[in-house]
Amino acid sequence: MPPHGNIAKRVCLAICLLLLASGLHPALAQEAEEDSTLFKALPLAYYTPETRIAFEAFAFYSYYSKGSHRKSNIRLFATYTQNRQYLLTVPWQVYTADDRFFLNGSLDYRKFPEYYYGLGNDTAEAQRALYEFSAFTLSSKSYSKLENDTYLGIALQAQWLLPEIPENEPLFDDIIPETGEMGYSYLSLGPSFMWDRRDHILAPSTGSYLEFTPVFGLGKANENPVYFGLASLDIRDYWKLGERSTWANQFVAQFSLGAVPYRVLPTLGGPLLHRGYYQGRFRDKHLMILQSEFRQEVIGRFGFVVFGSVGRVYPDIRTDLLQNVHPAVGAGLRVRVSKKDRTNVRFDYSITPDSTGFYIYFAESF
Repeated sequence: MPPHGNIAKRVCLAICLLLLASGLHPALAQEAEEDSTLFKALPLAYYTPETRIAFEAFAFYSYYSKGSHRKSNIRLFATYTQNRQYLLTVPWQVYTADDRFFLNGSLDYRKFPEYYYGLGNDTAEAQRALYEFSAFTLSSKSYSKLENDTYLGIALQAQWLLPEIPENEPLFDDIIPETGEMGYSYLSLGPSFMWDRRDHILAPSTGSYLEFTPVFGLGKANENPVYFGLASLDIRDYWKLGERSTWANQFVAQFSLGAVPYRVLPTLGGPLLHRGYYQGRFRDKHLMILQSEFRQEVIGRFGFVVFGSVGRVYPDIRTDLLQNVHPAVGAGLRVRVSKKDRTNVRFDYSITPDSTGFYIYFAESF
């Protein structure tokens, strides 16, 4: 894992940039009280174990469509990190008039060195390898509302990836031409079912959410045809414990079959799933994660959270679910982006048996 260095200085830097962003000139931050429309364009910094300090230009637009009960969001992130990584990401979650359609997706380009640990639950921290890659990814889920907060739609993902594996780094046995050693491209498509009763997309405090998405992918890796299947199940529940308190829970299961490119396999870790572990620290054919978080608003724009999670990857779905489970616990600070929108910037610190993770990130992890 990249060294953290002087974390205190980095925290101070990020907080200073966040406070600067909160007081931007009105030309860069506009709010309309009558419809809760919000636009912000601001500089920001964040920190994750995968990037170390990241400097980011960030634009955020949120609004309610006519007759919609949920707020739509369109964001843009242009990022350069201390690890010499380049990222350009445009995610969106858009509800059309009367919530008839929901469009959820992102465009993502990145040039990104990262550590690779191999497959399984018994990989060693000291045996990692540093690989670089350039990748362009389009992810899209387009839903049509049926009734009672139920949506049915089509999921699509396309990715082109070109790796750069240094000669002095070890090559893992699972990275071969057929799984993407020389690069790969693919397109996956399938149905997606969603039941969504959350009161907010980026910072829910009440309601429930369920999404099931099976897709079939086809493509090529080093002129070899690639065929694979992926299925994901995401279940979330948010309990209001008081006027300012929420207990949030999430269960995620992912399954794969066929010749899955090595960077498409289910992975554990990162700022969203199982904080505290490096993203991709554990990787295999299947995955299950359970995470729970207590969220407390304190005063003004500030709040705090306490969270924990357990998870593991599986080479076979018949494997004993309770062996080699990886736990994590942590706590964090929350700062709202705006007085009129409860989306937060989060400062999280998580501890695991073999690593720690510090994150400064936009929006809740789930």
